[in-house]
Amino acid sequence: MKTGRNGEEGSGRRDWWRFGDGAVLMAYVCVVAWTIRYHEKWADEAQAWLIARDLCLPTIWLHELRYEGSPGLWHTILWFAQHVFHAGYGAIGYIGLTFSIAGVAVLLFFAPFPRIVRWPLAFTYFFVYQYAVIARPYTLMALLAFLGAIFFKDAKHPERITIALIFLANLSLHGAILAACLGLAYLWDARKSWAELEKPVRQRYLGCIVALSLVFLFLGVILRPTPDVEEFAMKKEIAQISESLHVQQPTPQMKLLAVVSGAFLDYTALSLLFIFVAGAWCAIRRRLRLFVAPVALLIGLYVAVHGYAHHHGTVFIAAITVFWIAWPSKEEQLEFTLRERRASEGMIAALVCLCAVQIWDSAVVIRHEYLYPYSGAGDAANYLKSVGADRDAIFGYLYGIVGVQAYFDHNVLGNIPTTYFHHGMPLHGTNIDLEELARAGPPFVVIFSEQPVLLMESGVLNDFLASGYTMVHFSDGYQFNKRTVYVRQAYLIFRRKGMARADSRPADVGRAGTYEMSNETRESRRR
Repeated sequence: MKTGRNGEEGSGRRDWWRFGDGAVLMAYVCVVAWTIRYHEKWADEAQAWLIARDLCLPTIWLHELRYEGSPGLWHTILWFAQHVFHAGYGAIGYIGLTFSIAGVAVLLFFAPFPRIVRWPLAFTYFFVYQYAVIARPYTLMALLAFLGAIFFKDAKHPERITIALIFLANLSLHGAILAACLGLAYLWDARKSWAELEKPVRQRYLGCIVALSLVFLFLGVILRPTPDVEEFAMKKEIAQISESLHVQQPTPQMKLLAVVSGAFLDYTALSLLFIFVAGAWCAIRRRLRLFVAPVALLIGLYVAVHGYAHHHGTVFIAAITVFWIAWPSKEEQLEFTLRERRASEGMIAALVCLCAVQIWDSAVVIRHEYLYPYSGAGDAANYLKSVGADRDAIFGYLYGIVGVQAYFDHNVLGNIPTTYFHHGMPLHGTNIDLEELARAGPPFVVIFSEQPVLLMESGVLNDFLASGYTMVHFSDGYQFNKRTVYVRQAYLIFRRKGMARADSRPADVGRAGTYEMSNETRESRRR
């Protein structure tokens, strides 16, 4: 009888803890959904949406993806959302929210970490903001990586982890790297018990190896860049343009320090200390190779090939996934030596510190989302609609113009043949062609800029302004990254002289990297 009562009490406590997990998940949903209400979608979100809207699936996979440099799982999801469920552009944030909720739910209900780690981990920067509010393929990364971690220790059902890794590999180049590392580590573990596996299980292993190998071969074929891909064809020209605009290109050392600090504790020394502690703990848990492989490869990708602030989170998720796999079971913890117990306590303390710093980042960035626009694309589109600019072909320049295009159901630009930005030669809408402008005489011209002050001060626009255009509207935006602004996301709208004056008051361009916004605008966002 006594045993029964203890069992009931233990079950009751577990139910209360599960209720706590559910309450944390609901708090997470409320925070992210509230933030999405204030988030202005930027060009990268619009680009995938427009490709999915305007192209068929075979064209996306077999042609356009090589110019995007990314697998097409996210594009396919958006394609079905639009062509099957007729979703509008406003739905993209909630599509991403759905996947981020699923990933955090798996974390809260299935992760082996103690709740002192699990609960705050849900509100760290990448889980609650960068890979939740910003609707990009990375909203799926935590879900797929964590499913891979769950299935990692299931040696008798390789098809389960294989399915998760196939989806992960088709998510992004970063996902493909993490999937390859997890798959190889899973096979390395399986070889130890290979002799004990039954013949049907071995056959499933072989089938899974073939399937995953074919997926990577397929991705290699469709993503193999051709000579007309912008990133390779215009590498020298891009460097020259950056130099003419006095934009400093980051060195490999700068990028290395940025990704190491950005992925973890924001400061290089603290982040390196965290990596050392985590590596030492993984070595004790005999998972050092699994920790080093994806983290080092993702950092190397960032440094050597391409990297932006929003890629830091891929290293973070890779590390959390490895910690999940390496975490000791309750049975193992009961047999811990004093050294192992101290190491486990140290790792928990390190993770709690990681969560504390990143929750601070989350609080600041969410406040910024509430007060200031992430992108000026929505405001620019609303202005163009208010003056009827979409009735005639206008001109737009630079990649960020896709952020405006997504708010219209047709191509509003006369100088770019597609609504999305095709990153292949010849590039359209990258240079202001005065002869083309004189021939076409578009009533409005929209120029996207990450450095609006430098653009105005560099003299690049002097000839353009002298050709008969005047600035009538400025739509500001700030690409937030943790507690800072990464770059501006501004749109400058010009009207051809001689037209009826538009009802608009230009905003102050302001200084690069600062928040220049009127009190009136702030109040309107709060409302």
